[in-house]
Amino acid sequence: MTFLPRLMVCFTLALPFAQAVEPGFEVIFDGKTLDGWKHGGHWAVVEGEITCVKKGGSLVYEKAKVPDDFELRFDWKVAKGCNSGVYYRPGQYEYQLLDNANSPYGENPRQAAASLFFGMAATRDVVKPHGEWNEARIVCQGSVIQHWLNGAKVIDFDYADPHWFHELEVLRIRGGDLTKRGAHLSLQYHGAAVGFKNLRWRAIPASEKLVSENLTPMPIPDGALRKEQERVNKMLAGKKGEWRHEELKRFKADEAHQGVAVDAEHFYAITNAAIGKYRKDTGERVGGWKDAKSGHIKHLNAGLILDGKLWCAHSNYPEMPMKSSVEVFDPKTMQRLESIDLTSVGGSLTWVDRRDGWWYACFAQYAKTGDPARTRVVRFDSNWKPTAEIRFPAEMVAKFGKNSSSGGSFGPDRHLFITGHDAQELYVMDLPVAGDVWAWKTAIPISAHGQAFAWDRSAPALLYSIDRKMHEVIVSRVTGS
Repeated sequence: MTFLPRLMVCFTLALPFAQAVEPGFEVIFDGKTLDGWKHGGHWAVVEGEITCVKKGGSLVYEKAKVPDDFELRFDWKVAKGCNSGVYYRPGQYEYQLLDNANSPYGENPRQAAASLFFGMAATRDVVKPHGEWNEARIVCQGSVIQHWLNGAKVIDFDYADPHWFHELEVLRIRGGDLTKRGAHLSLQYHGAAVGFKNLRWRAIPASEKLVSENLTPMPIPDGALRKEQERVNKMLAGKKGEWRHEELKRFKADEAHQGVAVDAEHFYAITNAAIGKYRKDTGERVGGWKDAKSGHIKHLNAGLILDGKLWCAHSNYPEMPMKSSVEVFDPKTMQRLESIDLTSVGGSLTWVDRRDGWWYACFAQYAKTGDPARTRVVRFDSNWKPTAEIRFPAEMVAKFGKNSSSGGSFGPDRHLFITGHDAQELYVMDLPVAGDVWAWKTAIPISAHGQAFAWDRSAPALLYSIDRKMHEVIVSRVTGS
């Protein structure tokens, strides 16, 4: 296709007249007119194609709303450096269209071709070069969302699964609400040439069950993460408010001495060499694990439920030389599965969390065994290979005193929340836009005296912490920005 002189021309949206449509699908552009489509006069049908003949807004299909459960198929291509998208549900459901190689958005998989823009990254980059046609599919049923590109399923997740808490926080900050339905299909014009053809859809019947594989998205590179953090900061700047902590209830738990983990139905109280499993609704103890006196577990600390496993930070504190590991348990059977040795990194491991495809782990140093100022968070890839270090600011280290950060986890608005050893405060941190030092935002007064905590990702804004003197697990609500 050639560009017309002196015109801002989009590529085309057409369905070849002779092409057969798959059974069950409905063609939503007849190749002749714009009947059923709304625009401001800047789109026209030229030789069976929809062309943008001047600057203007998106092209919206108003003949019918997108079915709640549906499959949409279409072909698309973009000009060099083009950024566009297909919006298929209210708010910010956008199948991203992009020339990955020549657009600045291409460095961030969460903003690249076939991503759920500013939410979920694709599993891999299979987009064709600008000017070539790509085949796309969007499949949605209930809380399952799938994106396909050139025959490959590159996004498949169930947004009701707490596993995707951090990814969905990005989308929520942008304004997305995955529970909404009833949008009109919208093809975005974003200032550069973009084209479509073979556009058709079908409603998915209730008898056709879509089961998610919960595919792992590509990790976000450090440079892209920092740019994204800057963008998130700007989005949050206009809605800053005072953080509030409200204690809701407490449960007795003998093991509530070092920290706590939580999933949809249970919380897990953690002490040095034992874990208790308790029901969230009643506080009844329903299981547990305890190491033998001759076992190697010395000092369990924070816990995290992820991928159906309980990941616990472990060290030999206060012994020297310092040794650290991640101890992995099956939360259903409360059996220990494996030990991941991180001793070579240096320091005493106090907490771990995962975000954007990376593990983050805090290696503490205490005045008793070293220099608290050398406490830092190390970022690892999926194979536990160190990739970066981020230090705490001097004023934060001063808060630690002779101790260090006992708890940490990413929570609401994608902030990193940490605790010290004894202070009744929850500290709010952000990934640095530049440099290698966490940006300290504020301190929130809380009931717990430091120690490790966990966010309930099945109920956002709920915090589980401990009162080690009373051997209690505290359930709180933390709100604000």
